[in-house]
Amino acid sequence: MTTTAVGATRPQLRPFTGAEYLDSLRDGREVWIYGERVPDVTTHPAFRNSTRSIARLYDALRDPQHRNVLTTETDTGNGGFTHHFYRAPHGPEDLLAGREAIAAWQRLCFGFL
Repeated sequence: MTTTAVGATRPQLRPFTGAEYLDSLRDGREVWIYGERVPDVTTHPAFRNSTRSIARLYDALRDPQHRNVLTTETDTGNGGFTHHFYRAPHGPEDLLAGREAIAAWQRLCFGFL
């Protein structure tokens, strides 16, 4: 279980779903832009589109259309999964899979994130 800054306890799943990612940003962090404190980066016009785009990338990790290219099992033996790029390569196949995962990731966000 993870306790957030506001005291709520929730199970921690990795990687996040898009909704969990957005929820994780609502933790009381202090963000300022142009002298204004931003109460919620997920709804503020300066940040909401970026946060939603990143949430869509998290959701793509679970999407059956993208999961085989984007993810691989972790090497911890816990049955979890991660983006190919974040697992240490053990051979040429792993390097190619990581490259393909990054290319697919960039196609999803048009190369901006």
